[in-house]
Amino acid sequence: MNNPYAHMDEDGGFSALLPVYKDNGHQDPYFSLNNGDNSDEVWPALDMSAQPKAAAPSPEPEAIHPLQRGHQNPCAHNQQDHDEQAQKQAPLLRFAAMAADQKGHIALPQVAKAARQLAHSTYIERDSLWPEGVPEEPVQLLNPEKAFYLLGYSYHEVDSLGEIEPGVDVAGMIDKDKKQVFISRRYPAAVRNFTAAHELGHAIMHQQSGLHRDKPIDGSTGAIRDAIEKEADYFAACFLMPEKLLRSVFAQRFPAEVLNHEGLRDLLNRTNDKKTDKQLKTMRGLARALAGLDSINGHAVPSLAEYFKVSVEAMAIRLEQLGLVPEY
Repeated sequence: MNNPYAHMDEDGGFSALLPVYKDNGHQDPYFSLNNGDNSDEVWPALDMSAQPKAAAPSPEPEAIHPLQRGHQNPCAHNQQDHDEQAQKQAPLLRFAAMAADQKGHIALPQVAKAARQLAHSTYIERDSLWPEGVPEEPVQLLNPEKAFYLLGYSYHEVDSLGEIEPGVDVAGMIDKDKKQVFISRRYPAAVRNFTAAHELGHAIMHQQSGLHRDKPIDGSTGAIRDAIEKEADYFAACFLMPEKLLRSVFAQRFPAEVLNHEGLRDLLNRTNDKKTDKQLKTMRGLARALAGLDSINGHAVPSLAEYFKVSVEAMAIRLEQLGLVPEY
């Protein structure tokens, strides 16, 4: 999974091309020869005017934007400082209202485009968002907490958010009026991560005011859900599991020569277990097996789900969405 050739490009996409060297002779693992399909026309709704690049008179100390280089780590505040900071600063990113159909539904390509915009922005601001050192791998830039900071939100993980219904704790809560988001620590890391990315979708796409509470979300779609919740789920999947990067990592883990019946059986069911073989004959069963595979030839490896910090079910659904599940 340590793919040295999977890089985020400067347009927020990902490439599996070799890294290149800049004039200073230092290797930049995020610089790619491939401009992909994320050219300038992809970003028309993004308003970067809140942070002009031209030189300006030095502001008063309390007005200095936390994303300016040299500022302390924006995530290294106590909760009170973080709240006060969030109230003072203007959001770095502003997304225009998204077009919807007569039923109020947003088209999935628009949802995916907004997720790419946000990924692109975390790449652009990576040095400021990670002042102590930019993560080595592109997947680590897909961080909901950092993305909320770009949107002008304060982000909090708390021990409990109460119950949304008897026996079911609230997993996430967003207050768009106060620009605050809360994630409950009661759930596993994969659920917290997907829930936070789901709340990002609400923050960017939906115009509800006041508090909005969500049940635990792991990316599965078994339960009946409202359209806006499905849109937020899809946004989370696109943000946390970008198509270009996932395709690159998948191709490295599962090269073409193993994506046939014999190769998959040897990889996923070497003991010829009948129950496992039956599960692999369904698309979802095979997708789950590929998403959760954590051992190859007796050697432990991070599964695709673990690498992207999502649940096995969320990764299985994403593999299906991208047409990566072969026929067994």
